[in-house]
Amino acid sequence: MTHQLELSDLKIAWCSRMASRVLESMRGREFTSDDLYPILEPPAHDNWHGILMAKLRNSGLIERTGYKPSERAARNGGIVSVWKLKE
Repeated sequence: MTHQLELSDLKIAWCSRMASRVLESMRGREFTSDDLYPILEPPAHDNWHGILMAKLRNSGLIERTGYKPSERAARNGGIVSVWKLKE
């Protein structure tokens, strides 16, 4: 159980730090999670990008404007959400 708590603390800390970067870097433009890879620290787990986006959305800081195919080779053309910061 201790391992889960430590991982949870790491995830919370990473999301908090990276949320600030997203809010600063993506102002005035639409973006996808693909755009975040160059500006974010690599997370301990790949799903943390999705968790970060969900937290930003659930906090009312970003809103989805559409969908498009991912440009990352690892996603193999999978669909990603297009976001913008809420004004």
